[in-house]
Amino acid sequence: MIPVDASLGPELVEFWSKKYRETRKELDNLKTVMMRKLSERDEILEIVRSIKKTVDDEATLRHKLEEAERSFLSRRTQLSITQTSSLAKEAIEHRNSVISQRFPPVNFVEHSAKTTVIFTDYMAIIKDLPSAFSRDRLQFMICPPSSLPLYVPVFGQHGFWFYAPSYEPFQLIAEIHPNEWSYLGQYVSAPFPNAEMKLSEWMSLDEETKTNHCSRVASLNPGGDPTVVRQRYETGEWKIPCCSLQCVGYNKWLGEALQKAASNLRSRQITQQQRQRQQQQQQQQQQQQQRQALALTFGPSTGTRAEQSPEASGASQAGTKRTGFSSDNDEDDIIPKKSRLSPQIILKFES
Repeated sequence: MIPVDASLGPELVEFWSKKYRETRKELDNLKTVMMRKLSERDEILEIVRSIKKTVDDEATLRHKLEEAERSFLSRRTQLSITQTSSLAKEAIEHRNSVISQRFPPVNFVEHSAKTTVIFTDYMAIIKDLPSAFSRDRLQFMICPPSSLPLYVPVFGQHGFWFYAPSYEPFQLIAEIHPNEWSYLGQYVSAPFPNAEMKLSEWMSLDEETKTNHCSRVASLNPGGDPTVVRQRYETGEWKIPCCSLQCVGYNKWLGEALQKAASNLRSRQITQQQRQRQQQQQQQQQQQQQRQALALTFGPSTGTRAEQSPEASGASQAGTKRTGFSSDNDEDDIIPKKSRLSPQIILKFES
C-alpha cells in the first residue's frame, strides 16, 4: 500500500486547478491565433481572387478593344482604298473626256475585227512577219507589272498612256493579259498637259508595278536609289507624265499577219518538240537494244537478273509511252506560264 498524506490534498487540488487554467488559457490563445490565421488566409484568398478577376476582366477588355481597333482600322483602310480607287477612276474619266474633245471621232475598225494573239516572245513574232511590214514602226507594250498601265477604250480609238511620246505614227500591239496580245491600231503620241498620274492612281497600282517602275527610273541616273525614287512618288514630289494616244489608222492586214506569224511559230515549236521526242525515243530504243544484245552475248549471270529483265523491259516500254507525242496538248506545252501579280489597274478596254 502507498501511504497518502491527506494534509497535502488542498495543495494538490490547487496545483492541478492552476495547471488546468493555464492549459485552458493556452488552448484559447491557440484557438484565437488559429482563427486569426484562418481569417488572414481567407482575406488573402479573397484578394487573390479579386486580383485574378481584375486581370481576367482587363484581358477581356483589352481583347475587345483590340478587336474594335482592328475593325476600325479595317474599315478605315477599306474606306481609304475605296476613296483612292474612286479618285483614280475620276482622273481616268477626266482624261478620256479631254481626249474625246481634243481628237475627232474615228471609225477605222469594226467590232468584229478585234483579235487576240497568243505568243510569249514578240521578238520572234517580228522576225516572222512579212517584209511588207518592215517599214512600219511596231510598238509592243507589255502589260503590268513590266510596264505602267495603258488606257484605250476600244480597238482603233484614242486613249492615253504613261510612256514616252512618239510624234511619228507607230503600230501599237499591247499585251492585255500575260501572253495575250492585241493589235490596237496606228497611233501618234504627244505630251498630255496637266494630266500627270495622280497620287490616287499611283497608290492604286500593285506593289510589283511600282517597284519595277522605280527601279527603271533609278537606273536612268548614276547612283539612283529606287527607295528614294519611290518616296518622291509617294509624297507627290514627283509625278509620272502622261501622253495622249491619237489613233490615225488601223491596218487589219497586220492583225492577220500577227495571227499567222504566231501560228507559224507554234507549228515550228511543235515540230521541234516532235523531233526532240523522236530522238529521245530512238535513243531509248538503241539503249534497250544494246542491253538485249549484251544479255544474249554473255547470258544471265544469276537467276535474279534474268527475272528482272522483263520488268526492266516493261519499265522501259512504259517510259517510252510516257514520252510519246500527244497533239492535243502541244500548244499548252510550248507556252510557258509567267508568274505575275494581278495588277489593280491594267490595260482596259471599255465597251
